[in-house]
Amino acid sequence: MKNFFLDFLTNYWFWSAFTGWAVSQITKLFTGVFKERKWTLRAMIFGSGGMPSAHTAAAVGLTTALVVTHGTGSPLPIVTGMITIVIMTDAMAVRLEAGRHARFLNRMVDEGREPDPEDGKRFQTMLGHTFAQVAVGFAIGLACALLLSLIPGFAAKVAA
Repeated sequence: MKNFFLDFLTNYWFWSAFTGWAVSQITKLFTGVFKERKWTLRAMIFGSGGMPSAHTAAAVGLTTALVVTHGTGSPLPIVTGMITIVIMTDAMAVRLEAGRHARFLNRMVDEGREPDPEDGKRFQTMLGHTFAQVAVGFAIGLACALLLSLIPGFAAKVAA
């Protein structure tokens, strides 16, 4: 059991993905202050969309960590790289467009052209990301994985 916890605490791949996600989510707290003039802790923890893309940061962090440890000849970073591309494309296309539709539907309800939704809740409009939000998430994920590779406990796994 001792090795389980030590292995987890020094798991470079997990911490690369998690740190990218966490840094992005914490950054959203501050970018939300500038955009909405209020602290948005609930949105930071449970929300999607906004600056930067935490999904992208986590996926890029994991992919970068796998490239660092396995190189580009291994199938692992190739698979995660392809999934990362799908995540970024989905965020900028499908989810961003769904957010635009939600804003339109909310406006129709506000103007009385459509009845209120049955549950009485407004549609969530912060769903996707702009290119800039995805690019910043990409940079955060890359930086987190590369910086963690320099920490001695993780560096041993990188060198192995």
